[in-house]
Amino acid sequence: MNDAAVTDHPTSQYRQGIIYALIGTALFSMKPVLIKLAYALGGDATSIMSLRAVSSLPVYLAILLWLCRDPGERSKVKQYGLQAAAVGILGYYFASLLDIVALEYISAQLERLLIFLFPSFVVMISWVFLKETPKKGTFTSIFLGYVGVAMIVMHDFQSFGSQVWLGSALAVASALVFAVYLVLSKKVIGKIGAQLFTSIGMGSAGVVIMAQHHWQDAQFSAMPSELVVLGIGIGIFCTVLPSYFVAASMARLTASTLSLTSNIGPAVTAVFAITLLDEAFTLWHAIGMALVVYAVVKINRKKGTN
Repeated sequence: MNDAAVTDHPTSQYRQGIIYALIGTALFSMKPVLIKLAYALGGDATSIMSLRAVSSLPVYLAILLWLCRDPGERSKVKQYGLQAAAVGILGYYFASLLDIVALEYISAQLERLLIFLFPSFVVMISWVFLKETPKKGTFTSIFLGYVGVAMIVMHDFQSFGSQVWLGSALAVASALVFAVYLVLSKKVIGKIGAQLFTSIGMGSAGVVIMAQHHWQDAQFSAMPSELVVLGIGIGIFCTVLPSYFVAASMARLTASTLSLTSNIGPAVTAVFAITLLDEAFTLWHAIGMALVVYAVVKINRKKGTN
């Protein structure tokens, strides 16, 4: 995932961006299921976020130090480091905190449905503030994706108590914050590159999380070993790896295209939720997942020049 200038045809860059986005989305989409398992093991929002941070922060710092061997990269850090840090904290601390707390009250599949609101937020923000006119078929893709994920979890709304509304509000807020993050990060990535941005942004969010861990006097030694192992797994496979894949895709795609590619996320979450959490799978889920996959294939076949 080299950020150096390339001479590939724009269509090739577009396809690479789609592939990176799909891989990152798939890994990120495993996160809510693993977080639900972490809650079942006695974890809470602070412990889960802390375990993610303690396992991922050293990786981000190591990569940042490695990148900063280059004087040009050090110059970028001095000039744009604070911007990257602020945007990273917005997307990977505040949005993540809202998301993890929401999972205390709602199912993994419902969480993905609500987080899936962020593509429409991105499109509207880009349209209103960046004057980025949506491409032909954009709203059709959004509609198909919403119909698909709505079918996946439609009947789940009948399975929760009054707390579902609190959890849903938190998830929607997380989606909105993440949409703002995506729009802001595109500009910063254009200035410093995807790898440097991810290392600074995610590293900064990790520092804030560890500060919260210290402030709340949480103790890793008091956590069950199974929770620690699971939390570290979430940190590596659902945080570090997908963050670099998504950042690399952002360097090749517009924020709107990237957000639409995430259509596959709810289907991935549903598969793992059904398998690991024994959540329900009905004909509605099957039809919904088929629509989501169709929407992603439709986007992937578009001949973009991003």
